Amino acid sequence: MKKPFTLVEVLIAMSVLSVFLLGLMQFYSSTESVLSSGAERSEMFERARIAMDMMANDLTCVYYSQTDDDLTPFQSSTTSFSVSTVRPEKLNLTAKTNIVGVKYDWNESKQTLIYSYDGKGDNFDITKANCGNDTELVEGVTDFKVKAYSEGKNLPALVIIQMELVDAKTLRRIKANPDAKTSILENANKREFRRMVVIDRGQPKPK
Repeated sequence: MKKPFTLVEVLIAMSVLSVFLLGLMQFYSSTESVLSSGAERSEMFERARIAMDMMANDLTCVYYSQTDDDLTPFQSSTTSFSVSTVRPEKLNLTAKTNIVGVKYDWNESKQTLIYSYDGKGDNFDITKANCGNDTELVEGVTDFKVKAYSEGKNLPALVIIQMELVDAKTLRRIKANPDAKTSILENANKREFRRMVVIDRGQPKPK
């Protein structure tokens, strides 16, 4: 007949098992946290990549006339820029050409980057474009800056775009409690993205 376990042995076994289970739970929790953080970071990078690629493409495809110096194909401020660009397809079926005036503007109060356009196809001069159809291109933008370095008369040779984003977790917290947005953003996980776009459309170079 087997000798039964003593109370002390049972308690020791339960203690060892409890320590093992506690360590296993902590390992699972840490792994889940790492995976979740990686997914949040990946989503943030994807939002930035889509917006940056779109802006860079519009800048590199800017419509520039070497024969008409009076046309203004590009305008910018610290937090926005507008450009007459060539698209592979017309945004408007009634447009005369594939040229479209587009504008990217940061809405600081809503922390969003707004995209708008004028698809008439005759806005060779961005100052005459009537950009509307506002669309939220990317949300969670806590900072947005544009700096243009000009060499020609009407077209810059280099445009630097800087954008700061918060992760998706922070966005969900703000949407759930908008009144606490300021305090949430103070401790938010942010990441800065930067893109330098070289524009070479035959614009005159300085002598």
